[in-house]
Amino acid sequence: MGRGRLLRNLWADYSWFIIILFGSISLILGYIGFSKNSQAIEAGRTILDNLYLTLGLISLNSGAVPSPISWELQVARFMVPAVTAYTAFLAFTTIFIQQTERVRLWFLRDHIIICGLGRKGFRLANQFLQGGHRVVVIEIDDNNEWIENIRSAGAVVIHGDAADTELLKKTKINQASCLISVVGDDGKNSEVAVSAEIVSQTRNNGKLTCIIHIFDAQLWRLLREKELDAGNNSRFRLELFNIFDRGAHLMVQGNPPWADLDPQSSPHILVVGLGKMGQRVLIEAARGWQLNKPTIDKKIKFTLVDLNATNKLEGLLIQHPRLEKLGEYSPVDMDILSGEFDKLVNRFLDGSRCQPDLVYICLDNETLSLQTGLRLNNQLRKYRVPIVMRMVESGGLALLIGSGLENQNSFGYLRIFDLLDQTCTAELMQRGTHEVLARNLHSVYLKLARSPGGDGSGDDVLVPWEELSPYIKEKNRRQADRIPVMLASAGYCIAPLQDWDAENLTFNENKELDEVTQMAQMEHEHWCQEKKEDGWRFGPEKNPLKKTNPSLIPWEELPEMDQEKNKEFIRGLPHLLVQAGFQIENQ
Repeated sequence: MGRGRLLRNLWADYSWFIIILFGSISLILGYIGFSKNSQAIEAGRTILDNLYLTLGLISLNSGAVPSPISWELQVARFMVPAVTAYTAFLAFTTIFIQQTERVRLWFLRDHIIICGLGRKGFRLANQFLQGGHRVVVIEIDDNNEWIENIRSAGAVVIHGDAADTELLKKTKINQASCLISVVGDDGKNSEVAVSAEIVSQTRNNGKLTCIIHIFDAQLWRLLREKELDAGNNSRFRLELFNIFDRGAHLMVQGNPPWADLDPQSSPHILVVGLGKMGQRVLIEAARGWQLNKPTIDKKIKFTLVDLNATNKLEGLLIQHPRLEKLGEYSPVDMDILSGEFDKLVNRFLDGSRCQPDLVYICLDNETLSLQTGLRLNNQLRKYRVPIVMRMVESGGLALLIGSGLENQNSFGYLRIFDLLDQTCTAELMQRGTHEVLARNLHSVYLKLARSPGGDGSGDDVLVPWEELSPYIKEKNRRQADRIPVMLASAGYCIAPLQDWDAENLTFNENKELDEVTQMAQMEHEHWCQEKKEDGWRFGPEKNPLKKTNPSLIPWEELPEMDQEKNKEFIRGLPHLLVQAGFQIENQ
């Protein structure tokens, strides 16, 4: 930290203390000066008289007294007004900034509200601002060192508790498009979501998307059902975000152990550290192997090193029974700092073909993570084993050791995975559960429209998701919102994904209980209602300009081919939900 920044931080922390100190000293000097002056000219002023004259220096009304003037009074005559003027200036600028921010709030529409200005909040606010979004930041700490930086970048900063409904109203939340809460406490983030949902009840147009960060992985899984609650709020959409779940997915997908793998073998993975990140990496690797394995009888191999590896593995196998069918696990209870860790590595170098194909280091301590990575790199380098190290922020570290196999140096097989850089991005924040479902729904629509007999000619939505208008994207999100309602009508509910074969679920289609037709009819009726609300009407031909569509008729009158398209969509719901991390269960 530079000297200038250090001085600014000290002034921000202690400015009012310094002002009070100088003000007190100047008033004491003023009183001493007036007392000496009274004695010198034999004015006979009392203690209260001298005190009154001292206070009068604040308004420049009492300093003109006959000589002699002592040095104390001379200093006080200038020091008291200076401190007073500076205090008034600070108060004025504070009030001016507050009023300016309030005026800016009057004109905000479709803005992003970010609660919490820690590392995650600051990154997100900057990225949204750089993307052209208007941003309002709520921060409870007036002395947060990033406030001035983000304010100068263009954000409106409001001080206070983000869970306060009155404060949320002041941020024009009912005109906002999204609220993101990344306060460093799961309970507070949940409170923010509850308050936002209450305030959103009075919205007139559209839904508020509320994204909250849940640090605890177990709590995150338990709360995920709320994301797709069947009793959904027509003005509020909840998204949950867990940095370790998303980070593990990106870490494994970016460094897949099955890449360039011999079809006759299965990968051997060494996972060092079974904390929140390490456990999610294991799950993601096993899940990815299920989707990518060349033969059904091959199991992925894991060596798991942690101080409490055995107990943690047992807990994972209970929570995710499918793991036992997909992998072979060798837990090793070991202190990574001990010499035993180096002996463990020697087991991979005994001449047999059991060395790992990939190493994931998922330790919470960055220094220990780097140290472990360097030790493993030194011992496994000749075997060309990639070592992926999880870091919160790499900074200059990535430049030092390199981040890919193409680097021909002593660190050539070390890779840095920047947890915050990879996961806390504006783009990923806007790709939550509902967004994944909406994108998948659009893919289904494109497939049906382009299939034989599909009627998508002249349709302006036959384009990739990125090219859709915001209006059409929101239509897809609303369709995703209706999925829990349709499933509930047939006696089903949505739960976080536990059964990795849940995508193979099939609905009843017999004469006694035709669940597919029931839900397909319901979806068609919702679609008709939404189209009519947008000004569409029945017409013999589909014409976007005239807003006519031949499918705007009751289900019973719909041609069999169109009915089948709706049914096909319903049959694909289990797969759609699995892709978003959910499964369908009986209520």
